[in-house]
Amino acid sequence: MILSQGRRKWCRWRRLGILVVVLMSVMNIAFLTDLLLNHVASVHKDTSTVPNPEGDETKKFIELTLTSSKEKASVIVDGKAVYQSDSEQRRGIHAIVLNQATGVVMASRVYDTYLPGSDEAMVVFLNSVSNDRVICLMIQDEGTFSLGDNARSTLKALGSRLSTSLSWRDMWAFVAVKGKGPMGEDVGKSVSVDKWGLPVSLQVTLPSMASVECDWPETPANKRRRVFCSQYEGYGAVCNCAAPLPLDTKAPDFPNNNVRDVPVAVVASNRPHYLFRMLRSVLAAHGSNSSMCTVFVDGFFQEPAAVAELLGVRAVHHEPKSERNGRISQHVKSTLHDAFELFPNAQYSIIIEEDLDVSLDFFKYFSQTIGLMAQDESIYCISAWNDQGYRHSCEDPSLLYRVETMPGLGWVMKRKLFKEELEPIWPGPDKLWDWDMWMRVDGIRKDRECIIPDISRTYHFGAAGLNMNPYFQEHYFNKHKLNTDVAVKLRDVEQLKKEEYEMVIHQLFVNAIVLDHTKNPCSEDFVPKEKDKIFVFYFFMEHAKHFDHWMKLAKCFNLWDLDARGFHKGLWRFWLHGNHILSVGSPYSPYSKKYKPLDLEPLQLT
Repeated sequence: MILSQGRRKWCRWRRLGILVVVLMSVMNIAFLTDLLLNHVASVHKDTSTVPNPEGDETKKFIELTLTSSKEKASVIVDGKAVYQSDSEQRRGIHAIVLNQATGVVMASRVYDTYLPGSDEAMVVFLNSVSNDRVICLMIQDEGTFSLGDNARSTLKALGSRLSTSLSWRDMWAFVAVKGKGPMGEDVGKSVSVDKWGLPVSLQVTLPSMASVECDWPETPANKRRRVFCSQYEGYGAVCNCAAPLPLDTKAPDFPNNNVRDVPVAVVASNRPHYLFRMLRSVLAAHGSNSSMCTVFVDGFFQEPAAVAELLGVRAVHHEPKSERNGRISQHVKSTLHDAFELFPNAQYSIIIEEDLDVSLDFFKYFSQTIGLMAQDESIYCISAWNDQGYRHSCEDPSLLYRVETMPGLGWVMKRKLFKEELEPIWPGPDKLWDWDMWMRVDGIRKDRECIIPDISRTYHFGAAGLNMNPYFQEHYFNKHKLNTDVAVKLRDVEQLKKEEYEMVIHQLFVNAIVLDHTKNPCSEDFVPKEKDKIFVFYFFMEHAKHFDHWMKLAKCFNLWDLDARGFHKGLWRFWLHGNHILSVGSPYSPYSKKYKPLDLEPLQLT
């Protein structure tokens, strides 16, 4: 067929048009693919679909909506709210970890980065999250005042473009896949110091990815590990495929272990990451017995119970009663009750909170002291904690004291004391009291005393809680000393009985050197920088509750200065510059009447 010139031109234009359409289609596909990969992130080479947990259809994408505002922080997954801040956890950066295959929440934490210290805790958590998990971060109210350079750099390493420029009262939301890169980020800038940034609503679509199954050997411990790691995140090497953290390490026992069959009752709430650290510490201590350990969880939180099960420890849930400090009080009462019910033949129980590390000789310490409770009715408790045991103020791991204040923080309770005296009169749910303060009341304590070590066998690390924040942790707990010598033989344990202890005190005063009372006790040269001396000084204290001058002295010496603790008959014992210090309240203390030089005026601080 012979085509006309016009027909041939039309055919050429038609072929050219088809070619253009094809090229534009290819370009559009390439553009959309590039857009998807850059906005959503190339999170995994294998983008095969996974079963939808809510049906038979496959789930190809996860739709996220993050909200950051003054009033709330929230995460919505596929139209369903999976996280929203509550009334007790508001200010700061909210960190949520999602399963990359299902969008299920695997971890949630709140870091009050307005206060110092929380930002470093956030860094530890983010570094402990496994690769490929989806990390969602949102600011509620304010989250930058104490957000340090290290934290900002960590956020930048996750892929954040804005973390280094976030400032006062900015609202911010960010989504990243750990190890892969950013998915989305937005900020609402504050325009002045008295205003909050506009609320942020960040919407992100990401492809669902199959979770990686680790090839761990088939053991009972790894069976527990598989279950745990399929549900929870933020536990570092526990879920590491190549080098998982050992779970069934057995601590060595020691001869004549008097507490091997004593129940260990763990007072826990919903701080599973604290509980994990604490249980690891307890189970590593020499002489530990996991079969005698029980975690009592305040509320029906599943993650703390899962942590206990992961480590081979039983968990019991308590129905919450009361609120705030009253709720804690009821939980402690229920914990003591249940511990003795679970072990009906036990005459004692060791009580320990979830936010404590213990020394390797924790059980050795109690094994050497627990016999005192049967020998001396004047002993109220045995505690592993010294309120005045800071790094600069304690010295001797073999030394023990008697004190009138109940320290808690790792202590032994006698069944008879609890069942016959304390349980029947324990404050009810309507009393919003601190249980430990109640136990220190004279009418409850009845002139009995607790045994404590010079160097503590527990260390308080929990910076978040109802009565705790990072500032308080930094100023009153971080500098406490924890014993590191596992082979300590406690000195003169029998002399901690009531009458024998007075003989010990007498000998201390006989050998003590009176400090120069013309000097300011807050001055650097008040206590000579010698070694191995016993020094004594007297300060004005009219009666048993007159602590004004002691509180000022405690502040001078960088000791516990929030209330009066750790004393025996108006006598405080501690160490400074390697010397044993006797601080005596005068005229109240009987030791003042007996040992103070007549012409010596007690110190009075203005």
